[in-house]
Amino acid sequence: MRQFVLPEAWDGGPRCTITGGRAHYLLRVLRLAPGDRFVGLAADGSRRALEVLEAEPGRLVLAVAAHEGAESALPLPDTRGSRGARRAGRHQEQTAAAPAAAPDAPQESLPRIVLAQAVAKGPAMDLVLRQAAETGVARVIPLQARRSVARAEEDRKVARWERIIREGLQQSGSPVPTTVEEPCLPAELPARLGPPRGHRLCFVLHETPLAEANLHGYLSASPDEVVLAVGPEGGFSPEELADFLAAGFRPIRLPGAVLRTETAALFAVAAIETILTERSAWIPPR
Repeated sequence: MRQFVLPEAWDGGPRCTITGGRAHYLLRVLRLAPGDRFVGLAADGSRRALEVLEAEPGRLVLAVAAHEGAESALPLPDTRGSRGARRAGRHQEQTAAAPAAAPDAPQESLPRIVLAQAVAKGPAMDLVLRQAAETGVARVIPLQARRSVARAEEDRKVARWERIIREGLQQSGSPVPTTVEEPCLPAELPARLGPPRGHRLCFVLHETPLAEANLHGYLSASPDEVVLAVGPEGGFSPEELADFLAAGFRPIRLPGAVLRTETAALFAVAAIETILTERSAWIPPR
C-alpha cells in the first residue's frame, strides 16, 4: 500500500504544512485536492490518516488524524488513472469493508535491522537505499571504506539519499521508517551504533568462509537488533575486517558466487528476515 512520509519537521500537531518537492509530488504528480484522504507514515513508525484541507501552487495544508483514525484512510491514488476517475471512486472505497489487518500491525517477529553499507557508485548505492526502505531496514549507515571508489563528502549526496529513502517508503508502504545517516569510517561504526537495544547481533559479510557458525545458528538467539556490514566491490580491507572482528562482529559468507555489493545487501537482509520470520518452523519445540 502506497503511503506518504510526513516531513521530519512535523511537530505532531493536528495540521501539517507541506511545501517544496513534497507539495509538488502531491499536487502535480498525484493531483490531490481538498477533501482527498490518504495514509501517512510518521517518523516514529506510526501510520496517520491525512486529509487535504488547503491546496495552492507549491503548498498544501494537511489534517493529521489521531492514531486510531489511520484505519479509515486510503492508500495514495494510482497516478495512471485520471484524477476524475479516482475521485469518482473515492466514496465507494471509503465505504468499503475495512482491511483485514490494521495498518499499524507491528512486525513483532522481526528485530530492528541496521545496514552499514560501504558507499558504492551512484546507481548501485541508490538501489541499496531503495531496497533497504522497501525491506524494512531501520537505519542505513554509509561507510567510507578504504576500497570505496565513490566518495560521500557532499551534503547534497546525503540529501539525495534521503529523497530515495522517502520515495522507497512511499512506494512500498513499509511500516518501518527507514533513516539514512551521514557517512562514517568503518572503525567509527561501533561508536555510531550507540548502546544496544536489547540483544544485538553484528555481522560482517566476507567472501571467504571465516564464520564459526551459520546464520541459523547465530539467529537462534532471538536478537532484538541485527547489524549488517556490507563492504564495497573490493571487499573490506584486512585492517577493516580486523577492526570489525575486534568489535564483536561475526563474519558470514553468503552461499554461491561472490555478489556485487548492492546484491549482497539485499540478499543478506532478505535471508535474515526470512530466517527470523520462519523461526518457529526450524527451532524444535522444547
